[in-house]
Amino acid sequence: MLTSCINNTYSSKNNFTYSAKGFAKIENQSSTNLNGNSFVQHNKLKSGTKIRLINPANGKSLETLIKKNVKYNDFYKVLISKDTAQVLGLDFNFPYVEINEIKVNKSFIAKKAITETVEKKIANNAPITKINIDNLSKPKKVKKGKFNSYSILVTEFYSLKSAEILKKKLETILTSSNYNLIYISKKNEKSYKLLMGPYNTINKLKNDYIALNDSNFEDLDIIIND
Repeated sequence: MLTSCINNTYSSKNNFTYSAKGFAKIENQSSTNLNGNSFVQHNKLKSGTKIRLINPANGKSLETLIKKNVKYNDFYKVLISKDTAQVLGLDFNFPYVEINEIKVNKSFIAKKAITETVEKKIANNAPITKINIDNLSKPKKVKKGKFNSYSILVTEFYSLKSAEILKKKLETILTSSNYNLIYISKKNEKSYKLLMGPYNTINKLKNDYIALNDSNFEDLDIIIND
């Protein structure tokens, strides 16, 4: 089993340890009773963790602390209050946000790249065991603007053959109405993305995300389509 950093991106430049992009779950809870701090909760990060929230659509950002560690579906990357969403200028229909942990300790551990041999073994066995695949790319700055559709990034491979094997596995798991959404995108000569989409409604995206997660695919990512 391989360790994934799709939702845990390491960056020596920005000193972040946890990094994720996806949809926020917006609650009606107000921040006014929290001593001026934004009401932010997370299902992985501990209470008191310092983070930066970013709205890629307009570039607005907010530095704050995790108020509490709570349980919620992994489809959501963070739980925030309505007024925090308003400060960031999020689209309430598609509250897409980036969350980065601000690392206090400047040291970090870089993970080694995975090999094609191990990729093929994982792809052939999927989804018998839980699947965690390393993200092969460095964090990419998102262009500002209005976003019309999104896709689920299942994983990235060095090998096109490995991506095709896992694509066929997914087609046997998903329903006939959804398997046609699976596709492979060539990022460059040495990297292939396995995705599902595009989606223009959050409910369908959420349903397929949960279906993949329930089939033991972990650390899925949600990306903005160009």
